[in-house]
Amino acid sequence: MIIFLILFGESHFASSFLFYLDKGNKKLIETNKLVLLYLPIIIVFLYFLIGLKNFNLAVLIGAIASAIHVTRQSVGLTRLYDSSKNKFYETLIYFSSLLFLFLGFVKFFNVKYGLFENSFFNFIKDYILLIDNNIIQNKIFLILIVLTLSVISLCEKTNYKKRFLNLTGVLIYSPYLFVNHMYDAMVIGVGAHWSQYLIINYKIYFHKEKLNSEKLTQIIFIISYALIMSFIVYKFHMNKEFIKILVLIPLSLHMFHFFIDAFIWRFSVKEIRDTIGKKLFNPN
Repeated sequence: MIIFLILFGESHFASSFLFYLDKGNKKLIETNKLVLLYLPIIIVFLYFLIGLKNFNLAVLIGAIASAIHVTRQSVGLTRLYDSSKNKFYETLIYFSSLLFLFLGFVKFFNVKYGLFENSFFNFIKDYILLIDNNIIQNKIFLILIVLTLSVISLCEKTNYKKRFLNLTGVLIYSPYLFVNHMYDAMVIGVGAHWSQYLIINYKIYFHKEKLNSEKLTQIIFIISYALIMSFIVYKFHMNKEFIKILVLIPLSLHMFHFFIDAFIWRFSVKEIRDTIGKKLFNPN
C-alpha cells in the first residue's frame, strides 16, 4: 500500500503543483491570482478548520470532492479523442460513477464512520439496509449491471481510444461493489485515475525535455511530496490511533488539487492552450 501511494497516489497530487513550478505559467498565475492562488489557499485553510472540528465530516467532504474530480477527468479525457461532445456517453459516465459510489457508500462508509450513530441519519437507515441486503449482497445482479453499462459504453460510433476511455470512465468506481476493503477498491479504480493523470503530466512537463535545473527541481519536489504525504496517509489508513491534525495536512492539499485542476486544464484559455495544450496535443 505504501509503495502504491508513493508511486501513484501522492505523486499524482504533487503533479498539480508542476503548474506553479513551470516558468511558462508565471504570467498566467500573476494575472489570475484570485483563482489560481488566493481561493485555493482559502479552501485549504477552511477545510483544515472543518477537519479540526469534525474529522469524519472532512473525510466525507473530501470523498465527495474526489468523486466529482475523478469523474470530471474521465469525461475530460474522452473529449481529447473526439472533436464533438457526446452528451449521452458523458451522462453515462456520470450516472455509472454516481451509482457505484452510492452503492460503495452503502457498503463501506456507514460502517467505517458510524453514520447511523448520528440521529439525523436514522430515518434512512432502513432504506440503506434494504439496498445492502437486496442489491449489494446479490453479486449476480451487480455483475449484470456492470456488464450492461460496459457494453453500452463501447457502442459509441467513434475511434477505439474514445471507446476505451468511455469504458474506463464507466468502470472506475465499480471495484467498490466486489471487494471487501474499500482501500482495495481505491487501488484498482482510483488508481487508474492517478495513472492517467501522471501520464498526462509526464507528456506535458517531462517528455523529450532536457534535464536542467528547473526539471530537476520539479522531480525532487514530486518525490519529496510523495514520500512525506504517503507515509502520513498510510498511517491514517492502517492505524486507528493516528494523529488527526497530521493527517489533515495531506487531506487539505488534496482539496487544493481538486479545486485547481478545474482551472489549469481549461483549453479555452489561450495561455493554457499555448503552454499545456501545445505539449499535450503535440503528436511527437
